[in-house]
Amino acid sequence: MLSLIQNEWMKWWTMKKSKIVLALYVLVTIGIIIIAKTNDIDFTRSEFYSITSMVLIALLGIITIVFTAEAIGNEVRYDTMKHLLMSPYSRMTIYFSKLAFSVLIMLGQFLFIVLLSYALSFPFSEAGDPLVMRDTWLQLVGPIFTIFMTLFFSLVFRSVGMIIGFTVLAQFFTSIAGNVLLAFKPEIAKWIVFMHLDWSMYFDGSLMAEMANQMDTTLTFSVLFVLAHILVLLGGSILIFQKKSYT
Repeated sequence: MLSLIQNEWMKWWTMKKSKIVLALYVLVTIGIIIIAKTNDIDFTRSEFYSITSMVLIALLGIITIVFTAEAIGNEVRYDTMKHLLMSPYSRMTIYFSKLAFSVLIMLGQFLFIVLLSYALSFPFSEAGDPLVMRDTWLQLVGPIFTIFMTLFFSLVFRSVGMIIGFTVLAQFFTSIAGNVLLAFKPEIAKWIVFMHLDWSMYFDGSLMAEMANQMDTTLTFSVLFVLAHILVLLGGSILIFQKKSYT
């Protein structure tokens, strides 16, 4: 499987968009600094880091959908999937190499975002609350869940555009429905998985703490609920990939 992951890496790194994405993270961060300095916004290091990392991780969520959709979608688009399936590797090995690569690429970008946000926070004041990395690491739950959902749609649809579109729409409309229900029927909102992807809501000082109180849920419930959905998506993806014909 390692050779398959290495092959995925070489294909990804030779694409122009891989460098464009890294440059985009830098430009967005510099843009936030320029806006803060030119408008006399008195950020502390902690505030700058929190805002910048939150913006970049939200961007990472969208980029993760694109790269994950292309991991399988481009194989179908360029008619290379059937050749890949004729290789000595089993379908399970091929699938898990795509999954592992998608997770590794997402983690690499996540670490880049963390280091970038931290490194460029030094021009701001040390005053205020200290930097808290906990909430940043808890934001990994969203992109990881997105990978499993996107891979599932990658095996349902053949078009990369449709894969990206359905994944984005599923997240967008379900999140909207969840937030509307949170205001009127929080006991129903807690059964929407997208309401459980920010585990920082269970810790003191989090901006999302009130949401956990409204839904009357616990960290254990959210962890098990998200894991259950991941297992369903994983099982469904494997089943479809084992049965699907690409001839």
